[in-house]
Amino acid sequence: MQIQETITFLRWLCEHEYRIQYSDAAVEVWNYSLRTVEPSVAKQAVLEHYKANEAVVATPGGIAKRAGYIKTAREAGQRAISTAPAPVKTEADYRRKIRETPEFMALFEKGRAEGNEMRRLATERRNGTSAEENHDGWMAA
Repeated sequence: MQIQETITFLRWLCEHEYRIQYSDAAVEVWNYSLRTVEPSVAKQAVLEHYKANEAVVATPGGIAKRAGYIKTAREAGQRAISTAPAPVKTEADYRRKIRETPEFMALFEKGRAEGNEMRRLATERRNGTSAEENHDGWMAA
């Protein structure tokens, strides 16, 4: 907050709280305590302070501390809104990851070779060209 904003803020606060004095010294103390706080956050901190503690006088340090909590909460809310959610992993993602490993590729190629050999033998049996089932000697005499 700039000094002019602190003056305006302190006047606003003194209109509500008669126990806080408005003077040059008070402006300096409040300005030093709230130098890193935005005016809207400081006002919200005062409102929350009096909502929670009606009988306790607002102090520069207490309001600065509460304003820090408010600022942190606002920033966390903005990060939650602005960041895109992480994509949900599906079973297909895990399967794709497994398929990319060398171990899987070696097993896949082994299975492919076995399957090709089984199909070749089945085709030979079907066509009668199989060496296993050559029935040439079956003819009756």
